[in-house]
Amino acid sequence: MIPGGEAARIGRMLNPPQIRRRLGESAAAAFRGDRPALEDTASWLTSVTARELLRIDYFARQFRYEGPALEKPEKWTRKVLASPQPVVAALASMHPDGHVRERAVRSLTASHEPVSDRALAVRVSDHVGVIRETAAREVLRRLTLDHADQITPLLQRIEGRGRGADVLPLYLHALVTEHGEAEVWARLRSSTDRDLRRTAFRHSFDSGLLGLQDVVALFPKERDQVVSRQFIRVIAESAAPDVVARVLLRGRSAESRALGLVKLTAAELDSADVERLLVDPSVLVRLWARRRWQEMGRDPATSYAAVARSTAKPTVRARAYAGLAETGAAIERQEILDLVHSAEPPLRKAGLSLFRDSATAEDVPLLFSLVAGDHSRVARLASEVLTHNPLLWSLSDLASLKAAEAPELRRRAWWLHRQRGGWEALVADLELLHDTNAPVDTVARHLAPPMYVQPTDAQRQRIAELLVTAPLDHNGLVYLAMAAGLPDLAVTFNARKSAPAPDSGPVPATSRRQWWRVWNRHSST
Repeated sequence: MIPGGEAARIGRMLNPPQIRRRLGESAAAAFRGDRPALEDTASWLTSVTARELLRIDYFARQFRYEGPALEKPEKWTRKVLASPQPVVAALASMHPDGHVRERAVRSLTASHEPVSDRALAVRVSDHVGVIRETAAREVLRRLTLDHADQITPLLQRIEGRGRGADVLPLYLHALVTEHGEAEVWARLRSSTDRDLRRTAFRHSFDSGLLGLQDVVALFPKERDQVVSRQFIRVIAESAAPDVVARVLLRGRSAESRALGLVKLTAAELDSADVERLLVDPSVLVRLWARRRWQEMGRDPATSYAAVARSTAKPTVRARAYAGLAETGAAIERQEILDLVHSAEPPLRKAGLSLFRDSATAEDVPLLFSLVAGDHSRVARLASEVLTHNPLLWSLSDLASLKAAEAPELRRRAWWLHRQRGGWEALVADLELLHDTNAPVDTVARHLAPPMYVQPTDAQRQRIAELLVTAPLDHNGLVYLAMAAGLPDLAVTFNARKSAPAPDSGPVPATSRRQWWRVWNRHSST
């Protein structure tokens, strides 16, 4: 049995067999009255999300030839359902047998534990009318805010399913009547259920329960991207220019900073804010910052050059170089080489990004040394420079990488080889199949010869050499041989398949289907 804390942590990751096994173990614990195990089950069922609980209910009631995950209905006796632990009735309420579910729901009405709240909320969508009505009637009586924390997320999920969809508006109306609209929606905005929380914020905006001051105060602390986007929209549409500048231009998301620059004119912006956003990590923010900077009568290229060649942090200088390239300003080749040779990774990455259009044949040894380096991000950028300039290097330059002991270096060589496209991509994949560290099944599924182009003689010869020892099935070998224009090799593969296996012993004359019939005949006698 999975410990309760661990089950809570991985609850949303359980696959169907794991869910069924967990339910079976919980049912066994209910039959023998195992209190610690039942406490673990209660923790599991109250900690999973509303979506996951409905999924658990589905697999609990799913028909299976080997029997229900929650065991046979005869085992859920009155004595078992009379357990003082409400999790037993909660488990029984998910049983495929309607009589068991009905008795369990009636038992749950006497408990006000969180697991009971959730189990009753699930049953408001039951296909049996008497169960559905009993559960809905009891749910509509549970109107404390603590009950609402457990019930509302499930009712919101059920609302989109059909049966039981009418319970959510009735429940919300009853809650508002009991506690007032402001208190109810404030509680729902603090829900741990992500979807319910987003809906609560959307309703609060539309109904005026949240004002601009509330949004401005909440925005810096918000971590949910969807809710944050709602905040950004409200602030951009309703706030004064000084508030937009103070809140949006300093927001964590690029969307807020870009929208702030869009909404404010050059006259409403502080030059210090725009100058800071010129070297923003976001390309879109840098674009709008340059527009506003030009409207202020400043030259973005001059400003970028000053920051790029200053003593600012390497990350800031790297962004300044990126912005300088975005303006279309020319950067000297020697300056780019200095960046590539820099000891600071951000500056080296910036140099490699600028190197794509200025690399020459004499830079190839340097680029391959970076591909073989320890820094994976730098290696990827150097590889992109090489693939952007395929005429500067040949496949022979990959020989040392392909022969490297480290699998990571061989993988980089395969990627570079594959990026040449055409039949070379197939050659690269076939070579990878011979690598001891390659995922053979994955590579084999994606082997595909190019269309509308024939391989060169050298490529055809290399493909033939690789196919002879490739770990592929017969059909795959024949298909690739014929596609590459190697009919003789395809004939060889067909002959190899038709030849009898050596030392295989006597071959029975009976076919597999006949053997199956013989086995059935003997087993029935």
